[in-house]
Amino acid sequence: MSEVIKENGTFFEIAARAAEYAAEKGKVSEKKLAKALGIRMPTASKTVCALALMGVLGKKDGRYYPYTGNGAEAAEVRARAAEYPQDYLPLVEDAAAFGKIGADGYMTGTLLPAVKIGVMYGSVSVIFLQRKMSVVFERAHEIYDIMAACGMFGGEDEFNPGRKKFIPGSADYDALYARFGAGV
Repeated sequence: MSEVIKENGTFFEIAARAAEYAAEKGKVSEKKLAKALGIRMPTASKTVCALALMGVLGKKDGRYYPYTGNGAEAAEVRARAAEYPQDYLPLVEDAAAFGKIGADGYMTGTLLPAVKIGVMYGSVSVIFLQRKMSVVFERAHEIYDIMAACGMFGGEDEFNPGRKKFIPGSADYDALYARFGAGV
């Protein structure tokens, strides 16, 4: 029987610390991030994806390359965290099983489809993501937290109570797909 493992912070906290680490070191890898922040590899992979969605990491030759931000990302993530009081701890998958997916698989198989849903419908909520992606509530909340940490949500959607307006448009999605999904 496997033990239950919890991370040492919510996704917003981990993303903010990862942004600080990336700004300080100038380079990010899943292994270095996991070791520096004391998190599991699956969470490090998801965090690398979040930094990529924020636009501070790019991808070249199948690898995420050095930090290109301005150093303000950690403060921005912390400021956004105040808007989302129900920030959950990230899900912790089995590292060996998740290792086959990695950051690339999570980006193309989970985050890019979630972004496409947001672009198509113009707003999202945790329940909406859960239904549209056919995932459990905890997974939908994790995806929602990642997108919230990346600054993809605006104010409340007045036509769909409980949903947040989705800021990126179809051109933004096309650019994300060209940067991160083209290798699929």
